[in-house]
Amino acid sequence: MIVNNTFKKISKKKGQGGFLELIVIILVALILLRFLDIDINGILAKGWVKEFIAYTKEMLVLVWQDLVSIFNAIRG
Repeated sequence: MIVNNTFKKISKKKGQGGFLELIVIILVALILLRFLDIDINGILAKGWVKEFIAYTKEMLVLVWQDLVSIFNAIRG
């Protein structure tokens, strides 16, 4: 019974704090890369990485615009 109640509390909180969890994961990944002596600036300076980041940004903007237009169409 206690385990079931605890699971309900955890699952209820799971939808909350997603942004904070994402920030913590990114920070842990950056610390791990630093610990493994991997040069992040060297990776980001490569041309194909810059092109990929620009492409990804453009696609995210398009998806966001589509979501906003769908939301506005539904809302009326």
